[in-house]
Amino acid sequence: MSINLQKQNSGGWKEEDELRKQVTMRVFDNYCDRQTEQELLRTGINKFGMDSQQAKIILEMELEQLGAANERRLLEELEGQLHQFADKDKKLDKKERDDALQYVCKPRTGYSKGLNYQVADRYIAEFCRANTVKVKVGMFKWEIP
Repeated sequence: MSINLQKQNSGGWKEEDELRKQVTMRVFDNYCDRQTEQELLRTGINKFGMDSQQAKIILEMELEQLGAANERRLLEELEGQLHQFADKDKKLDKKERDDALQYVCKPRTGYSKGLNYQVADRYIAEFCRANTVKVKVGMFKWEIP
């Protein structure tokens, strides 16, 4: 009795390997920004005939194996931190902001990079505007950036 390990329909082993090769070729400097991630997902779906969930899982596993920072996942973690700090009082002080930045921008164990500081800084400003969170400006003044 033999066992056939090849998948019959779309998304076979060969397609998964090809997507992994694409990830290795496209992710430079151990950092995968959101645009590159979206392009790789579209490649897996359109070129290799995978469903979106399968392509996403393969992409995330390959980025983790390469030790590449995944910008989208780090931004999700940053958003969680910001909600934790600012949901109750709708204010984000300098220490909370710095703590959130340090949490996502500092490289983690097994990774050579964290979230790009400029991307994180822009995201914090967007988050504050979208959620009407005030930041401290000057000595006694709070305003939405």
